[in-house]
Amino acid sequence: MKSKLNNAAKRSAVSLALTLLTVGLAQNSGGVPETSVSQALKRTITIGGDLKQWDGLPQYKVILSNGVPSVPVGSSGYFSLAYDDSNLYVLGVFDQPRDTVKAVLKSDAGEWWNDDVMELYLRTQPFVSAPADLHFAVNPAGERFKAYTATTDYKSVGRIEDNRWVLELALPLNSATLPAVKAGDVWGLKVGREHQKAAEFPIWPVGGDFSSPNNYGYLAFTEQPATASALATEITAKLGKSLAGSPLESRLSDIGSYSVYYGNQAADVEKLLNYDLAIVQPSTVNAEQLKMLHDNGTRVVAYMTIGELDRNNAAAPTVDPSWILGENKNWGSQFIDASQPGWQKIVADQAAKLKKQGFDGFFLDTLDTADLYPKIAPGLVKIVQDLRATYPDAVIVQNRGFALLNQTAPSIDAVMYESFSSSYNFDKKTYGNVNGDPSFVEALSKRGLKVLALDYAQPEQQDLITRDYQRAKSFGFVPYVSTINLDKVYEANP
Repeated sequence: MKSKLNNAAKRSAVSLALTLLTVGLAQNSGGVPETSVSQALKRTITIGGDLKQWDGLPQYKVILSNGVPSVPVGSSGYFSLAYDDSNLYVLGVFDQPRDTVKAVLKSDAGEWWNDDVMELYLRTQPFVSAPADLHFAVNPAGERFKAYTATTDYKSVGRIEDNRWVLELALPLNSATLPAVKAGDVWGLKVGREHQKAAEFPIWPVGGDFSSPNNYGYLAFTEQPATASALATEITAKLGKSLAGSPLESRLSDIGSYSVYYGNQAADVEKLLNYDLAIVQPSTVNAEQLKMLHDNGTRVVAYMTIGELDRNNAAAPTVDPSWILGENKNWGSQFIDASQPGWQKIVADQAAKLKKQGFDGFFLDTLDTADLYPKIAPGLVKIVQDLRATYPDAVIVQNRGFALLNQTAPSIDAVMYESFSSSYNFDKKTYGNVNGDPSFVEALSKRGLKVLALDYAQPEQQDLITRDYQRAKSFGFVPYVSTINLDKVYEANP
């Protein structure tokens, strides 16, 4: 398996690439929590004017960290919201000494997250199965950043004061980016703040990872103030009737164990009989071994890379060089433009060959390429959806690809969360703890999608392996642990 970090999600001074979410999600079996609901009251604001215009509007604290666990950070901050027929108005107020504020980058900066920033994420249709995310980022000086954001066509005013910085935004409604709104409308909302000096990166409503698609709260547009409990009840009802809350069917709903093995030792292949599901390289098992596993009731799915080109891929000579986007130095493979029809045909041909060999389905790897090259995301989604349409009874497992998961979830049976609780450091060549943020998958898990946790450790690291199993099970995920090369079959089940 191969994982990439989303460049847009990297945060200076953050050593944890994945974080643990320890408070309730906006979508959960008990309904939408009151703390995940905000409201915008109808009021016209002249941004850059007297801040007393904001008096009386609800204030929502941005204090829960993206650390492990998610806890209040040391620097306080809040936001408020208002709207009229023309604009959505946003106020952000963040405590920070003037001499520590970093606001030096210009609008076209690529890695703008190295400034102090307020980030705003909106979903104007939160109740569809795959809501689109609109991202806005502004530094304390009011500089609106272009890279990885929806637009800079809105107004912003920043003020850096002695012990805080203040941002006001006016985002046009009924525009190319945002629709018109009326009282009673509900959007999805997430607000983050970056404090570089303190290395604090809190997020409203529940903390967690900035790039998670599933740690949103809600924004209710109201004429008059409403109680949080009333709004939460109303939104819960809407969610229950929507595609975003509808059940997901999984052909793997009954499995309690799985393994991943890419070696070629007959003794290890026999160990796969102990598992309900085996994920293998096509060359791992021969026809006789595949029959043995099937006779045992073990379902077997074959590895396919759809976002990268491996060096040993038989189709490599037919790949147009213009499809190559870059190199994955950890694995010596190449990132591929999955939006190319030629590449999609290569994947389809490989899938047909695997099904003819008798595999039960496909394990789809390298969808995280979309994090590095967002333009190929529609192509990767199309590949997954086309495989489901072509093979309606096949088992399809997706490795990570969290940015695409809301779109692909109806077409797959399980998502693998690689490096959920432990991982391998390619630079240091060591194994160690990580704390993956379950919000990437937990809401979909509660709707029926199976989640497989894959972690990495040496066989003698029993404490690490035990932690991996216990942590995965605590979230209802199915655990497995192996070496980074997946060339051993572990039988540990703490």
